[in-house]
Amino acid sequence: MKQNTWLFLGFLTATASAVYIIENLILSLMPIPFLRIGLSNIVALYLVLNGKISSAFVVTIAKSIIGGMATFNLLSPVLLLSLGGGFAAVLFMSIGLLIRPRFSIFGISVLGALAHNFAQLALVRLMLIQSDGLFVLTPILILFGLISGIITAGICLYIQQKIPV
Repeated sequence: MKQNTWLFLGFLTATASAVYIIENLILSLMPIPFLRIGLSNIVALYLVLNGKISSAFVVTIAKSIIGGMATFNLLSPVLLLSLGGGFAAVLFMSIGLLIRPRFSIFGISVLGALAHNFAQLALVRLMLIQSDGLFVLTPILILFGLISGIITAGICLYIQQKIPV
């Protein structure tokens, strides 16, 4: 990897981490603290759309660890939920990019948001709440995944015009 590539990857990791931390701190004060727009996932979406899938995984993992340290959640289930959701999002966005006919940026983003939400729901079910009653949240998570996926895609489109890879 060239030095400029490493520098750009570092910049994207720092950006994703900062957005993750700020969003986490602000939205933890809301009445439903577990719902997030996932603005830090804009970076992963940007990388996936530009064919840098391995970089998207690296940034997602680093963002979760750095964000976990900064928000004092490193040794809590929050880190595993962040890693699991982020991994699922990048995986499904990558699959969405490869499927023919291709999904639009909005389809890929919504696919990632839904994968993120369902991976976290499954992890919560496996690790924390041993009840199927948890799945009553599914409609809310679908709606929120659609909304956050559209917002993330719109912002990513704007950024992609300003910062070509």
